[in-house]
Amino acid sequence: MRKRDLMVVGREESLTSAVDLIRAGVSIDVVGSRGSGRSAFLKALRSRIEEDEWTVIAVRGIASLRQHPLAALHLAGIGDPGTQRPGSNLHGTADALRQALRPQRSVLFLDDWDDLDESSWGVAESVRREYGVPIVLSRLQGLRARHTPSGLPASTLEPSYVIDMTPLRFEEMESALELYLSAPIEATTMSRVFAKSGGNIGLALSLVDATIREQRLVLRAGEWTATRDLWSSGLRAVLEAHLESLDDATRDALEIIAIVGVADIDTASQLVDWGTLELLEERRMITFIPSGDRQLVAVMPPLLVEFFRHEPLTARRTRLTGQIVRQLSTPESVWSVLTEPQSSPSSGGRDALFVRLLQERARARRIVTAAEWEANPTASSAVRYIRALMHTHTPRVRDVITEVLSSPHALSGDDASRADFSALRAEWIAYVENDMARALAQLQADAPRVGRFGRMLDAIEVQLLANLDVVPEDFSTRLEVTDELPTAVKAVLLETQMGVLVSLGRFADAKRVFRLIDTVDDGQQRHAPRMLLGLALFGEGDSRAALDVLQRGFDEAHGYLDIDGVRAFGTAAAVCHLASGDHAAVDDLLEIIFSAGEPSPLPPGMQLSLLSIAAVVAIRRGQLTVGERLAADLDQLGAVDGPLPGQSNAWPQVQLLAFDGKAQDAADVLARSGEVLWTRGARFAGLMAELSAVELDPTPARLGSALAHAKELPEAAGLSAHAAFTSALVARDAEAMLATVGELDDRGLTGTALSACRFARAWFAEAGDDVAQRRALGLEEEVRSRHVGRNFDLARFGAIAVTLTEREKEVGRLAASGLSNAEIASRLVLSVRTVESHMHRIMRKLDVSNRRGLRRHAEALS
Repeated sequence: MRKRDLMVVGREESLTSAVDLIRAGVSIDVVGSRGSGRSAFLKALRSRIEEDEWTVIAVRGIASLRQHPLAALHLAGIGDPGTQRPGSNLHGTADALRQALRPQRSVLFLDDWDDLDESSWGVAESVRREYGVPIVLSRLQGLRARHTPSGLPASTLEPSYVIDMTPLRFEEMESALELYLSAPIEATTMSRVFAKSGGNIGLALSLVDATIREQRLVLRAGEWTATRDLWSSGLRAVLEAHLESLDDATRDALEIIAIVGVADIDTASQLVDWGTLELLEERRMITFIPSGDRQLVAVMPPLLVEFFRHEPLTARRTRLTGQIVRQLSTPESVWSVLTEPQSSPSSGGRDALFVRLLQERARARRIVTAAEWEANPTASSAVRYIRALMHTHTPRVRDVITEVLSSPHALSGDDASRADFSALRAEWIAYVENDMARALAQLQADAPRVGRFGRMLDAIEVQLLANLDVVPEDFSTRLEVTDELPTAVKAVLLETQMGVLVSLGRFADAKRVFRLIDTVDDGQQRHAPRMLLGLALFGEGDSRAALDVLQRGFDEAHGYLDIDGVRAFGTAAAVCHLASGDHAAVDDLLEIIFSAGEPSPLPPGMQLSLLSIAAVVAIRRGQLTVGERLAADLDQLGAVDGPLPGQSNAWPQVQLLAFDGKAQDAADVLARSGEVLWTRGARFAGLMAELSAVELDPTPARLGSALAHAKELPEAAGLSAHAAFTSALVARDAEAMLATVGELDDRGLTGTALSACRFARAWFAEAGDDVAQRRALGLEEEVRSRHVGRNFDLARFGAIAVTLTEREKEVGRLAASGLSNAEIASRLVLSVRTVESHMHRIMRKLDVSNRRGLRRHAEALS
C-alpha cells in the first residue's frame, strides 16, 4: 500500500464529517504539523466528494512562487498568464475561477495554503463570497485562521470548520504500519517507533523506510524487529522540513529545550521567553506533561531531539550550551560543571560520539537541576538534582548530595515528591553510607508522613533487605497492591515484587507481574521491569527471547542517550553472553558501558556486576594484569553480593584461583558463595554458583547439594540443563553427557554444550569407541554450524587461562596483523608447514575459528 493511502488510517470519522460539511456548503480548514497527513486527507476527501458527482477544483501553494501573483491558480490551469494588460490578468483569472466553479455542486481545494501567493488567495476569497462555494484548505498548525498566507490580518471572517490532524493513537499507527510493511511489527519495536514519531504518521513511515534500508529494522520470524537503535542520517532532510518554518531564534529555543531534556516549565521559561514557548506549543513542537505539582516541557516529536543530538555542529552546540550555563548557573551550581573530570574516550567512531553526546547531556542536566534546586528547593527538585549528580564521582559531589539530603527544604512538597525523596535518602544511607539499620529506621519514620505514598517506602524497605541482607519471608504481604493506591505506588510495589520473584527463581510469577506493570503507567521511565523480564526468560532457558528483550532495551537506551538504561540492559545481556561463553559479545557491551564512566552507586549491584564480569573475561583470556586490576577495584567497592546473577564478589577470586591451578579451592569459594546466596533468597544466583562449583571440582558431595536445590527450582530450565551436564560429569558417563548437548545449546549454554562434546569424545577415546568419538565430533560440528562466526569459551571457570609458547605468541601477533602463513614463514625463517602447525595450536588454545578472532586476544599474544 502506498504511503499516501496509509496516512489517512484512523481518520475515517473526520473524513465522514468533512463530506457532510461540504454537502452543507461549509468551508473546512485541515490543520496539522508536517507529516501529519494533511495532503493525503485532502486527496481522500476529494475522492469521496467526486464519487458524489461534485466538481472539485484543486490548487496547490508553491513556496518558491509565492512572490508571483496568481502563480498557484495559473499552474492549476485557471486563467491565462499570458495577458499583458494591467488588471486584466486579475479579472481574467477571477472569471476563469468563476466558470470552473459554476456547477451547483462545486468545491475549491487549496492544498498547502501557507505557500499560496496572496493574489491567488484573494481571488479565491472573492469568488467564495460571491458564490458561496465551500473552500477546503490545508495549513500548518500554529498559523492562525483567517490571516492571509503571508500573515496579513484579514478584516472579515468567513465561517470555517477546523479538522485537526491530531497524532495517531498507538493502535491506529500500528495498523497503518502493518499494512505498509505487509507484516506485523514486534511489540517493543512498535513502541519505539510510536514514541520516536510522537504519533506523526509521516515521520513513522520515513523512519521505517530509512531503518529498513540500513538493516536496523529487519524481518525476523515473520515480524519486523529492530536490531539496533532506530536513528538514521537519512532522516535529516525530513526533520529539517519540520524546522524550516522557524526563524533562527525560535529554532535555537527549540534546540535548547532538546539539549536540556524534559525540564520544569519554570526552568524552561528562564531559557526561552514565553512568547516563543507559546508559538512552539501552537505548532505542536513542544508538549507539556503534568507531573505531580509541576508541568514539564518536552520537544515533540521526540525524533527531533535525536536530530539535534546528531547534528555535527560543535560550535552551535557549544554556543547554545554556553547560553544555558549563563542563564541558569549561579556561583553555587556552576562548580558541578567546571570541576567535572572530562573523559577522553579511546574508542573511535560511533562509541566516541555516544560518549561525547552523553557527557553533554549529563552536563546540561546538572546545570538545569542545580538551578531548579537553588531557585525552588523542594523534595522533587532535590531528587532530580541528586540523581543528576550521582554519575559524577568526586568528594565534592558526595558532600553536596549529603548537604541536599539533610536540607529542611527537601522535606517540602506534595506527598508523592516527599516519598520519592525519602526513598532516595534511605538508599543513599544504606548503599553509600553503609548504615542499613538507620536507613530502615528512616523509612519506617517517614512512611506515616506521606499519606497513601507510604506504601512506596514499604517497597524500598524490601529492596534494601533483598539487596543487602535477606528476602523477607512476608514480602508478598508487604508488597500487596490494592486498587486505591496511587499509580506511582503500584508501579514501585510491582517492580519490587518482580525483582524478588526473579531472585527466588519464580519466573512464571515474575512474567505475570511484568504484564501487570505494563498496564500501570505512572509516567516514569522504568528499566528494571524489562531488564528483569530478560533475566526471567534467561532463567527459564529461553536465551534467545531474553537477549532479544535485553538487546532491544540496550539499543533503545543507547539511541536516547539514557545511560542508566544502557547499563541496566547491557549488564543483564552480558550475564547471558557470559553464560553462553561468548566473550566477544561481552566485550562489545562492556566497551560501550565502561566508556560512559562509572555507574551510579544506587544500588551497587550494577557496578558489582560490571567489574565482576569484566574481570572474569580478562582472566579467562590470560589478561592477568587487567583482571587483577578489576578484581582490586571490586574489593575497593566493598559491596555486598547482590541477589541477581552476576552480582558476585566471588567470581574474579574463583577465576584467579582456577588460573593458578587451585580448582578445589576455587570450587570451595564458589560453593560457599552459592550457599549464602541461596539462604538469603537469591536462589537463582545461588544455584548458578553451586553448579559452577561442581564443574570446577566434580565430586558427588558437591553435586548432591546442588541437585537438592535444583529440585526446588522446577522453572529454571536452563539450570536444569546445567545440572544434567554436571551429573554426567561427576559420573563420567559419556552417553549421558552427549545427551545434554542439544538441551544446553537450546538453553543458551552453547560453550557448555561444546564442552560436553569434548568430554564425551575424550571418554569415548579412553574406551576405544571410535564410532562414538565420531558421533561426538559430528555433534560438536553441528552445534558450531548453528553459530557461525561466533567463538565460545568451553569451560568458563573450569580451566586455567590460555597459555601460549613464545613462538606461538610471535606467530599469533603476525597473523593478527594480517600476514599470511607464507609471509610469516618468510619473516621468521620457518617452513610454511611449521607455521600452519603453530596456527592450528594457537587457534585451538584460544578457541577461535579465524584470524580475525586473534585480534581479541592481544594480551595473550603479547
